[in-house]
Amino acid sequence: MATTQPTDTLDRATRRATVRRLADEEHLSARAIARRLGIGKDTVRRDLDATAPTSAPPAPTSGAPRAPRLLYDLEPSLIQDLNALTDPRTGALIEPVRRYIHAAAEGRRTGLRRVWQRLADEGE
Repeated sequence: MATTQPTDTLDRATRRATVRRLADEEHLSARAIARRLGIGKDTVRRDLDATAPTSAPPAPTSGAPRAPRLLYDLEPSLIQDLNALTDPRTGALIEPVRRYIHAAAEGRRTGLRRVWQRLADEGE
């Protein structure tokens, strides 16, 4: 069984901000965050739920996962470029490209979350 290393006691707002930062910026799992902060993983999940963007689209109610889809058509030249960057053995994008795309997408999502939050604040 893994041992936790308790940190100084944090007030709820500070803990929630820390949990959200570790999840968003360091992409840690609930278990990893719980270990780092010395709290339970259920507490981490509650903190993540409490700090989730409020204007996110609702989850599907049928319980069936949504099929991934593209919002925009990709240009054929972009598809060819991405195909050229795949690992010929696995067919997956090479790791540096995956990390770069993920970082760029996270930056965009963060900007959108700020816009959503600002719009929600203005609507109150």
